[in-house]
Amino acid sequence: MQAIQQSLEASLEDFAISRSERKELKPLLAHAHGDKTEQAKIRQLAFRMATKAMEEVGEVTAMDWLESIIKLLYSNEMKTRANAYFSPGDDCLHRIRQLISEARQTLDICVFTITDNRIVEKLEVAHQRGTTIRIISDDTKSEDLGSDMEALEKLGIPCRYDRTSAHMHHKFAIADTHLLLTGSYNWTRSASTANNENIIVSNTPRLVTSFQGEFDRMWRALA
Repeated sequence: MQAIQQSLEASLEDFAISRSERKELKPLLAHAHGDKTEQAKIRQLAFRMATKAMEEVGEVTAMDWLESIIKLLYSNEMKTRANAYFSPGDDCLHRIRQLISEARQTLDICVFTITDNRIVEKLEVAHQRGTTIRIISDDTKSEDLGSDMEALEKLGIPCRYDRTSAHMHHKFAIADTHLLLTGSYNWTRSASTANNENIIVSNTPRLVTSFQGEFDRMWRALA
């Protein structure tokens, strides 16, 4: 891991991975191919470095560098994929619950409101198995009757809220820093039983890193 960190730091000097740096990184990262635990460790290291670099060079440049690292890390198995789900019906709900169940390292959630206990049940299980969960939500909606935000905080899940008169209206989640879920779907029962809603789930690196960057920016701002 030390050699990998040194190589990553070297590539951060100009925020571009040269051909020689790519050649050096490939064999260092090869041992992690297919090993989700090792990949997660390297991925989290790269995200920490990119987050710190944002203060120096800005989000776009840091995210471009991070995307290049992620592509190298998953070069053997990563195939870009994206799937769409729609409601009314349970397709969106099932996919959200599946995403939560499959998250092993981290789960960053940024949603307008959470009132569906079927989703909260999965979040509780994920929290108990050790998945690091962070939630950003709307301050006004968190006070609504039926909101599950207080219950999630009581479980020990860190939650932060916007502090403006406008709404924090995002609906997205990122699992293990490599899989994005986003769309119009609110995490409520009416979204599955009555509303016309949608979600998209994608592992497209540029999309994932862009949403992760926005989540991290908001999380810091709401501290």
